[in-house]
Amino acid sequence: MAALSRRSLFGLGVAAGAVALAAPRLALAQKPTPSVTYEAMLMNCIDPRFSTWTWAYMSSDGWQNLYSQFTIAGGPVAAVATSKPFTTWQQAWWDNLAVSIQLHQVKRVVGLCHRDCGAAVLAYGDQIKTDKAFETAKLSEALRSFRAEVKKRHGLDSDLGIMDLNGAVQVVT
Repeated sequence: MAALSRRSLFGLGVAAGAVALAAPRLALAQKPTPSVTYEAMLMNCIDPRFSTWTWAYMSSDGWQNLYSQFTIAGGPVAAVATSKPFTTWQQAWWDNLAVSIQLHQVKRVVGLCHRDCGAAVLAYGDQIKTDKAFETAKLSEALRSFRAEVKKRHGLDSDLGIMDLNGAVQVVT
């Protein structure tokens, strides 16, 4: 039998390492996935400034790893705004919520908007950038419309909030 070169030994080591890394994943992939129920479906905006804050907010309610998420520019604003491009996106949200209810048996919906949202400017105009009272009123109006649509279409309750740039959430009732 011929001796193995250093390159051959290295190649065997890399291959063995790859198999060792993949084996646990392959074993997990073969196990049946139990039916999972989630507490909520989160609808929020794509703005990356709020990713960590949103995760912290959902975790503070005890929902860490117990919620589905749908993220789109404007979040709940996109679900109810009457202008383009939002109207062309809305069916995707409602279809996704229906599937999440079917697959994960979500019990409620969380709608989070945020301050300084570019999509809200597209939906409601430039005044939203300079008038905090106007911004609060328009986002609150959108969130309430969002809640009404969720209730009408799926019978679920909704928790609503406007997230500030520091992560604080103003609850909308």
